[in-house]
Amino acid sequence: MFTKVLIPYDFSNDSEYIIRCLKNIPQIREIILFHVTRSLYLISTPERENPETDYARLRLEKVKELIEMPRSKVRVVVEEISGGEVSDAIIRIADREQVSLIMMGRRGRGVIETLLLGSTAWDVLRYCPSDLLLIHPPGKPLRLSPGIRCPDLFTNVMLCKDFSSPGIEDLCMDIYPYVTSVELFHAVTRGDSEEEVNHAVKDAKEELEKVAITCNGKDITCNIHVRVGDAADEIIRFSEEKNISLIVAKSTGGQGIVKKIVGGTTEAIARSAKKPLLILKKQNIRVS
Repeated sequence: MFTKVLIPYDFSNDSEYIIRCLKNIPQIREIILFHVTRSLYLISTPERENPETDYARLRLEKVKELIEMPRSKVRVVVEEISGGEVSDAIIRIADREQVSLIMMGRRGRGVIETLLLGSTAWDVLRYCPSDLLLIHPPGKPLRLSPGIRCPDLFTNVMLCKDFSSPGIEDLCMDIYPYVTSVELFHAVTRGDSEEEVNHAVKDAKEELEKVAITCNGKDITCNIHVRVGDAADEIIRFSEEKNISLIVAKSTGGQGIVKKIVGGTTEAIARSAKKPLLILKKQNIRVS
């Protein structure tokens, strides 16, 4: 499970909302609140600390006090960079701390405002080995009111299945004890004829039925769904129709949905999906 969580915190609504969602992720043992500032000097020294760095640290300490998780250790880390990309700093600390999950919003503010809009997003997705959970608060409030709470992420989980190995259902073994229901989803994205598409749909349903039997054996309600069309469009549409609490997909794969997720599909989901999106990246670590 996700025992060590890194939160790139930029004091935006998205960051504040993520703090509210922490309680919904079981077994967290350590939380790192991370902020990046830009150096005022070409070379940073202890005698030349940027006032913004010290101010950010003080603000994060106040955020730390809002996290009511007595069994979890919370640390504040502020890094001042004189050059390079913010993604480099995020990847660097994720690697140094060996975090199991990075939690962040789809939209930000200040130094990391373009994190999910340009090249920085692709750097984190491509090169950081940690799993990534993207969460955005509902609606478009100018201020995040105290009444907006994060719903349970594991009530109705959507698993985007592509039939590559390892199976996404195997990567999710740790979360099964906390899941109420699972929607197994596959999108048929190719076919030169109607007959070929129908055959692909039939095969997909048969494969999903095999996975569903395993899920049902764990006392989890499991439903299967196969649709035809653009992967990102179908994922987003389905997540809204079924009121999905969490979309789960792999970052790499062989065919279908997951292959496209590495490219434009990830960006499309991150930009447009209103539901939380969990991208599993530690595939080689979890499954031998």
